[in-house]
Amino acid sequence: MTDEMMGGEALPFPPAGPSGRMAWSGDGSISLEIVPRGSLIHRGEEEGAWMPVDDPQRLSEVHLAIGVDRPAAEIMAIAERAGWPARLCSRGEGFFDLVEVWVEGVFMLEMFDPEQAAHYSRVATVENLKKYLAAVAA
Repeated sequence: MTDEMMGGEALPFPPAGPSGRMAWSGDGSISLEIVPRGSLIHRGEEEGAWMPVDDPQRLSEVHLAIGVDRPAAEIMAIAERAGWPARLCSRGEGFFDLVEVWVEGVFMLEMFDPEQAAHYSRVATVENLKKYLAAVAA
C-alpha cells in the first residue's frame, strides 16, 4: 500500500525473507524496505541482516515524513483499504498539516500531499523550527 500512496510500485525483496517487499515512489526518490513484524534488522558482520526475534515490539521510536503526489483524501482511502488507521493532523496548533498513517496500526508515516508539502517547505525552516521548539519548551 505504501507504493500506491507514493505512486510507485513494490517488488519482492528476498534479503528480508519470503514476505519482504521493497517499495519505490513514482519518481524513484524514495525507497522503503517493508518486512513483516518479528524480523528485525540487526548490525551484521558485514552489513545489516534480518533475523527473527521471539518477542517483537509493536511500536517504534522512529517515524518517517514523506511527501507524495496524491491528495490527502486519496492517501486516507488507500490506508483504509489496507486496514491502517489514518487521519488528518495539524502539528503545532496549525504550524503545518499532514496525514498520519499507522502501518499495521503501529508504525507511523507522516504523509504530506502536494499542498501540505509546499506549506511545510515554506514554514519548516531552521529559523522557524528553532522559534517553535523554543516556545514549546518554555
